[in-house]
Amino acid sequence: MARKYRDDFASQDAASEPVICPLCERVIPDDQIEDHHLVPRSKGGKIKVPLHRICHSHIHAAFTDSQLAKKFSTVSAILDDPEIQKFVNWVKTKPPGFDDEAEKRGRRR
Repeated sequence: MARKYRDDFASQDAASEPVICPLCERVIPDDQIEDHHLVPRSKGGKIKVPLHRICHSHIHAAFTDSQLAKKFSTVSAILDDPEIQKFVNWVKTKPPGFDDEAEKRGRRR
């Protein structure tokens, strides 16, 4: 029985693997991980992928739930969109913990 407890403590001490955003391919800090339903829950979606908060926000600003369900239900389909490509090229140059202050204040172009 002691072995079980020893294994439990050892697994808690191990550093967890960093989570990589499939959109911008940067490491996601723990306080910025948001799950994105590839098909929105309102359309019956269950599969989720972890994204940066800023990447997740941009996807939902660019597409409606219907568009996400019909045309953009995979990461590769989302990445094929020219607006998303432009955003990804911009955000890739930012540090992993970057969070656009303008979006928080509602100052979108």
